Amino acid sequence: MDRAATDVPSGQAAAPASGPAAAPDPVRDDGAPAAGDAGEMARDTREAGAPGAPAQVPRPVRIALAGAVLAAGAAAALWITVVALTAGHGLDVSDEGYYLLSYRWWRVNMQTFTGAQYLYGPVFELVGYDITGLRLVRLLSVVGTHLAFGWAFMRWLRVRRPRAPATWLWEAAGVAVILACGGMVYSWLPLSPGYNDVSLLGALLAVAIVLRMATHADRTGRVPAWVPALFGPVVVAMLLAKWSSSAVTLAVVALAGLAAVAPLGWRQVLRVTAWALAGTVATVLLIQLLVVPLTTAVPEMLATNRLVAAGANSPAALLKLYARTTWDLVKVMVDGHFLVFLAAIVAVVLRGRAAIGAGVVAAVALSVSAWRVIVDGNYHGGTANLLRYPVGLSVTFAVVLLVAIAVLVDRRARGSALRVEGWRGWTILAAVALVPVTQAAGTGNPLYFMAINGFAAWAAIMLAILTGLETAPVIARVLTATVTAAAVLLSAVVAGDGLWAHPYRAAPRTMATAEVPGAPALSGIRLTPKQAADYAGLRRRLAPYLDPPGRAIMAYDEMAGIVLLLDGRPVGEAWYSAIAPDRTAAGVRKECSDGRGWWGTRSPVVILHRPITQVEIDALRSCGLDFATDYRLLAPPGETLGLQVYVPTDDVNGQ
Repeated sequence: MDRAATDVPSGQAAAPASGPAAAPDPVRDDGAPAAGDAGEMARDTREAGAPGAPAQVPRPVRIALAGAVLAAGAAAALWITVVALTAGHGLDVSDEGYYLLSYRWWRVNMQTFTGAQYLYGPVFELVGYDITGLRLVRLLSVVGTHLAFGWAFMRWLRVRRPRAPATWLWEAAGVAVILACGGMVYSWLPLSPGYNDVSLLGALLAVAIVLRMATHADRTGRVPAWVPALFGPVVVAMLLAKWSSSAVTLAVVALAGLAAVAPLGWRQVLRVTAWALAGTVATVLLIQLLVVPLTTAVPEMLATNRLVAAGANSPAALLKLYARTTWDLVKVMVDGHFLVFLAAIVAVVLRGRAAIGAGVVAAVALSVSAWRVIVDGNYHGGTANLLRYPVGLSVTFAVVLLVAIAVLVDRRARGSALRVEGWRGWTILAAVALVPVTQAAGTGNPLYFMAINGFAAWAAIMLAILTGLETAPVIARVLTATVTAAAVLLSAVVAGDGLWAHPYRAAPRTMATAEVPGAPALSGIRLTPKQAADYAGLRRRLAPYLDPPGRAIMAYDEMAGIVLLLDGRPVGEAWYSAIAPDRTAAGVRKECSDGRGWWGTRSPVVILHRPITQVEIDALRSCGLDFATDYRLLAPPGETLGLQVYVPTDDVNGQ
């Protein structure tokens, strides 16, 4: 579930050609470097020291770029280290519990609204159902995806920035910035990977493939077959995990992909499309043969999604929610950071002696905004701070966008790379900017709650702007570089703080110090001493009913983690919604479509933190169970964590 807690380097740019009448670099009408001198220059600058490459990069530029690599790399190392140190601490029994329980029984329990279990379930099984191991796999996937996206973006940007320093440090600095901002994936989501990870990481990988296609198209005039074929696994994974938002994301990516290869002609467009489709078909066949029969899994997912849709908000209601909450965010940004927005404009507009005033305004504005971020607590991560930390990060992105708009409007900056960008480049940049938003579509929370997790894509846009301001005033370039650096720092701090001090519905790292004895499913996971003792006590109470593992357990109102703790197996969906009891009941009835369940003579254990209702009683009856005569209360709720635990009356010894 993607619910909040409230449910809640800049290196010195190479100098432009001298003289006020210096012409911009020649470009084709699609914005890519023209064939001939400019195109050759772009290819020559791919690697420092290549034959025919420009003169050596000045030492100050190299030092600046190396400094940027080290600084951004340190920021990335900060949140990566925190992830590793917290991997074995804390557990949310609701959303994260649902993820883990569905992965544990991915082979047999197919009542699910998301196919994420067919992606992460085999991985969970491969690591021996070790939660810490699964979380570390998530870390590897997040780091790997952002490295791939960052490298693809910077190689594509290199073609469009022929005056960029001819050294690998330029690309490395950009990749480090993007990786550092990738920590925002950890700003508030559950500690274990879920369908939101697949949606976001898949979107970044899909855009990375488009960027590689565009780079090949510009440099060689042909896209290797393997590049579009990579769309297959990405597309299938995204649609399995979160089909609604992924369909929107893939539509945006498809338009960008078309723009990437359009100059090559329709024959190449069709060829690329065919390879993408071939990759998709091959992926589907592999999943069908090696993982799960999609002919069985997909119909089950569709049926469950129909139940979900019956109680979900309408598209119109969601759009109103997104518009209202986004406008609220904009108002907070303007109220607290108006001066820095003004500074972004005057930094471009004011020149000559007036530029001194622009510099003063920028310095004051940056100081005020930094003070507001600190005072308002906009550097704390976690669900408890979801209304605050997106403000500071959104301000950094907005400031850089304002600088870009001012440069595009100001004709005096016509030599800047931004002004000579063509429709292809803008289409691809638009896709990069949009995917954090499209992957968030469908959430019942404010849209920016989910979009901010994809801040690395917006950091890439900031890099494209920063590197395209060659003829903009120095103040504008310094302001943009400073704000971009601030975004890197803020991303790392928010991610690290969110994991260490405010993990998703779990105790802070310093408080989670005790393991749960006798709970194999939670082996290696540390909770607070009280939680560990309470969970151990519950297991002891139910011990006679839990051997052998895999007992049917119905834990109502979002307590999937309790089922996992007890080595149980869910009846119906693994997710028992607290706000849609009819949906849960429908899942139970479907499990008992023949009047009896899969459990044979070991009837389910029923767990609630409230009195049972007629909805649950009727669902049990559909399985041939009479709650009044077939169940008894195991112990007073005060002895079972305040939970009402009902066990079958005929299971005297728990068998």
